[in-house]
Order: sequence, then structure tokens, then C-alpha cells
Amino acid sequence: ALYSYGFKVLGEKKGFTESHQVVLDVKEFGGGAPVAELLEKANIITNKNMIPGDTPEMVKRPSGLRLGTQELTRWGMREGEMEQIAEFFKRIIIDGERPEKVRGEVKEFRQNYLKIHYTFEVPAEAFKGLKTLPLLQ
Repeated sequence: ALYSYGFKVLGEKKGFTESHQVVLDVKEFGGGAPVAELLEKANIITNKNMIPGDTPEMVKRPSGLRLGTQELTRWGMREGEMEQIAEFFKRIIIDGERPEKVRGEVKEFRQNYLKIHYTFEVPAEAFKGLKTLPLLQ
């Protein structure tokens, strides 16, 4: 979906990705750090990311942007929802629409995905008598 809007998605020749990460080259839009900050203003969380061609000096201002799609999957989103997310990216990054204007639409979109999917249900009685969770000690 991002590629169809003109974003430079890494790995095109290999089918883009075999993992739950999508990496974009956003150098032409100012680089990963400023683009991630812009998207965050619209309640879209991404990470700046170094990409091939970046030098060690660019560690704080890399050319790439990473979107971890595993979290979207946990919320129950699929390919169709990525179309909408890609449109949010396009409007903010390519079209230059103010993120504050898009933020409400992102919040409304997210309201349909509040339940975590693809995890085990743990019955409450499994924790009965525990003062703390062992994994959090």
C-alpha cells in the first residue's frame, strides 16, 4: 500500500519483507527522525531507522523509517487496514497535510481495533494469590 503511493519501500526486488517490519527511505522528506516526529503528532508511532547507504554519523538522523506491522496484526488489522494507514502516511508526508488535522481520523480509525488478537487468554484464577507477576520481578 505504501509503495503504491510512491513511497520508497526497501526490499521491492525481494517482495519487500519476510518479517513484520516495513522500512521506508524517507530521505527526500527530511529523514527518519523528523518524519517519525511528524507522524507521532497524528498518533502514528514509527521509528527512525538506518538504511543501506547511511553512514555511522547519521545514527541520530538516519534516512529510514520503520513501521512494525506486528503490532497492527495484534490489534486485528490486515492488508485492507494497511491501505488506510498508507493513506494517512501519504496525506501527512507527501501531501503535507497538518498531522493535527489527521489525528482525529487516526483516533477514530483506531477505535475499531481495541482488542488484542492472536494471544493466549489467561484465566484470572491463574494469578490468584500472587502479589506480583513472576516475569515482572
